[in-house]
Amino acid sequence: MTKILLCTLNSKYIHSSLALRYLFAACIRRFPATVIREFTINEPLSNIKADIYEEKPDILCFSCYIWNIQPTLQICLDIKKVAPETIIVLGGPEVSFASQELMQRYPCIDYILKGEGDFTLLELLDAIAINNGPVPISGLVYRENHEIRESPAPAIVADLNAIPWPYHDGDNLKDRLVYYETSRGCPFNCSYCLSSTIKGVRFLDLDRVKKELTLLINKEVKQIKFVDRTFNCREARAIEIMKFIIANPGKTRFHFELCADLISPAMLDFLATVPSGLFDFEIGIQSTCPEALEAVNRKADWNKITHNITRLKQFNNIHLHLDLIAGLPFEDYTRFGQSFNMVYQLGPDVLQLGFLKLLKGSSIREEADYHGYQFESMPPYQVLSNNYIDYGQIIKLTRIEDLLDKYYNSGDFSHTLNYVSRNLYNSNSFAFYEELADYWVNHGLFKVAHRKEKLYSVLNSFLAVHKNHMVALNELLKLDYLTNYKAYELPDGLTRCNPPDINDKLNQLLKNDQFLHKYLPLRNSRGFIRKNVVLEYFNINLSNLAVLNDPIPLLFVYKPGAKGAVRIIDDIYIYLLS
Repeated sequence: MTKILLCTLNSKYIHSSLALRYLFAACIRRFPATVIREFTINEPLSNIKADIYEEKPDILCFSCYIWNIQPTLQICLDIKKVAPETIIVLGGPEVSFASQELMQRYPCIDYILKGEGDFTLLELLDAIAINNGPVPISGLVYRENHEIRESPAPAIVADLNAIPWPYHDGDNLKDRLVYYETSRGCPFNCSYCLSSTIKGVRFLDLDRVKKELTLLINKEVKQIKFVDRTFNCREARAIEIMKFIIANPGKTRFHFELCADLISPAMLDFLATVPSGLFDFEIGIQSTCPEALEAVNRKADWNKITHNITRLKQFNNIHLHLDLIAGLPFEDYTRFGQSFNMVYQLGPDVLQLGFLKLLKGSSIREEADYHGYQFESMPPYQVLSNNYIDYGQIIKLTRIEDLLDKYYNSGDFSHTLNYVSRNLYNSNSFAFYEELADYWVNHGLFKVAHRKEKLYSVLNSFLAVHKNHMVALNELLKLDYLTNYKAYELPDGLTRCNPPDINDKLNQLLKNDQFLHKYLPLRNSRGFIRKNVVLEYFNINLSNLAVLNDPIPLLFVYKPGAKGAVRIIDDIYIYLLS
């Protein structure tokens, strides 16, 4: 019996490969000895090679992407040396372009399947099984008579409904990020995206989508990420799927990629009713520079984008992730800073500063010379410079990206950063991150890892030049820290204004039955509550940031196992006077 091993290297353990599961579903009936093995790029290659070798596959297949192609090729080279009879097949976007060149450089590769391999892998396996050699298979690159040959036209599945359900009963999806698609293709034609190489959008039938979502919800997977490139390109369909999810509640969160300026007023009205914490939206802004957007064939209505995202923020029920891309044509460093500020002011939960990648097969890679692009020779082919931005500026932006993740995207400094942007930098948040990055460089802080407490201390030290604001900044950093972490000691550099008898005051508070009845019903013992609260005094009015003569107390309430305070009680002063 022919043993087929379907492999990939995911970027993280929590990720799961939808591609492998499609291939498994297509092949398992005719080739029952088909096995999926998922690894990560963080595992030692020696361990991965050992696992693959001990599986003793007759045919070894890899799904290849920019994040895993280099280790995948290393594995293939070594497996071929110790198991030369093993047939190696590669597929995926990273090998679907310049495929013949890749096979010339790597004799260990026997076949490459270009395009969508949902059914063409099965065709190839059938041909190998009957020893018929390569038959006409769409998008197949193969060796014949010491030459590399290629079939025309990469494979495209015209009817998505013909693809089998990818998740089988024995699939262990616990604590995994599960990918799911209801459509393939994109209505747009952005020149940096491989979706632009295939025209049009294909859809699964809605009845099938609902049935499959029910199965995944019943499996209690942690999160389902829809890989539809523009989920709301057919708005009525998108709303129907979302309504179905709401009507069938479970323990699963759902992640969608949306186009903000396609959201209609009717859809906004619907989204206002979505239960909090159920949906995550990722919205690609990429740039606010009209010349850059036009150069990459991307259309955007900034006024409508601003209006719709502002409304979504006001609903306060959907996690918002906005994307920017640095290195687009015609957008220099200064103009990118303007894009950064415009998107930052929208106040997303996450602002991802990404960098242009000149992917194989993309239009922008073909136009690289026109814009003077220099980019990495190896995957992920990230931009190094172009006619509009130099490498030194790209380095600055990578440092800003790092600090944006540490400070803004962590959500651990929200009160402080809002104050800094408004009161110290006149909403020029890009300038703040530029100066903070320079501070980190000058103090060698990028060269070592830091505990969370250190990040607070560093920010406090950096902001110390703003002496007239230090009382407010100290208190806001303190508020951010205690909001996000249960701690009895503050990070170095932060000062307290607690009275000497603060422990007695906390004990007094927890002995007050009226207070406990109102705020902390005794579902747990007083001792348990005592271990999960922090009483802290503040020198400012947290509503208007006015400095106070008499500090006010706040009680931070924590829940074991949860990150940060689950409640902050500010109406406690009267109980401390009684």
